[in-house]
Amino acid sequence: FTDRISESQDAHRNLKSNLILTKNEIADMEHYVDRLKKSLNDKEPPLKVAETRLKKRTQRPEIEACSDTPHHKLVDEVRELKDSIKNLKEKLKESEEAFKELQDVKANLEEQIRVKKKSLMIDQQKCMAMRRSFPYNIISTRYY
Repeated sequence: FTDRISESQDAHRNLKSNLILTKNEIADMEHYVDRLKKSLNDKEPPLKVAETRLKKRTQRPEIEACSDTPHHKLVDEVRELKDSIKNLKEKLKESEEAFKELQDVKANLEEQIRVKKKSLMIDQQKCMAMRRSFPYNIISTRYY
């Protein structure tokens, strides 16, 4: 019976260490999500500037509205910024999903720790007390 208690205590310790690791991963993921959001916000103003410059270039009168190298570079810049924002949004979505999964794992670990703690309390305080009070005699019997 004491072996069962020690196994439960080991499992309880392992669950607690896993919970600590999970909390650290959650903190890291929060920082990563914050950095992604900041990167997204930092990309918006340059995109607006490039789009405004491109719009102004396309609204030029007749001969000034030419498709020259600066125009192509501006179109490329707008496309690159949009692709970059799209990739950041995808990474943000994936990171937020991973964050939610980590929170679910944390909640599950906390529940398992609570159950294990209650189980240990029952085993140590209630069952062991009852076992100690039971009279027992070791009787060896042979069955042929």
